[in-house]
Amino acid sequence: MTWDDILSLMEQGEGQSVEFEKFIPAEDDIARELVAFSNADGGKIIYGIDDKNKHLIGVMVDGSFEDWVKEIAKKRCVPPIAPIIEVVHKAEKQLVVLTVPEGLDKPYKSDDICYIRDGSVSRPAKENEEKEMTNPWSGKGLNKRQIRSLQLISEHGAITNREYREAFNVSHKTAHLEMTMLEDKKLVKSEGAGRSTRYILAQALEG
Repeated sequence: MTWDDILSLMEQGEGQSVEFEKFIPAEDDIARELVAFSNADGGKIIYGIDDKNKHLIGVMVDGSFEDWVKEIAKKRCVPPIAPIIEVVHKAEKQLVVLTVPEGLDKPYKSDDICYIRDGSVSRPAKENEEKEMTNPWSGKGLNKRQIRSLQLISEHGAITNREYREAFNVSHKTAHLEMTMLEDKKLVKSEGAGRSTRYILAQALEG
């Protein structure tokens, strides 16, 4: 990330996917923000900027900082989170940018609390909000397409290779590999053969 990128984010201001902090906060604050962004669509947390008056303050970090943040993301966040950590230099000062990916195994928690982004604020999720982001396929090591495909099968009863390709704009081979992986994990079962093959939820057959 460049200084120009940070300037663009400053113009955009804090919001659902961007958070500015003047200083490096405590462990629990870092964990809370990581969880909130993972439960949303991901985003960036930038340390060393006063976005209220657009001032570059800078932060002091050393070689152990990255390991410290990764340890927080691994030990204080459940499931573990893997942010990308960058140090940006500007005017003899340092900024730290944490890029947090959207989580695949929602809901994420810290200290047993599920946090979400609500505009520019990270807050505890209400019971219904936490329930809405929870899906029965969390923790299965699936990508977003596969999770969405299982949701589509739940809604429509089945999905074909062609429908998978059209829904996610992927190749025939990718669709086949990802659906085969779901079959190997016993989440779906195939019916038919050749182009007429369709995939249904495994429990639908068993039930």
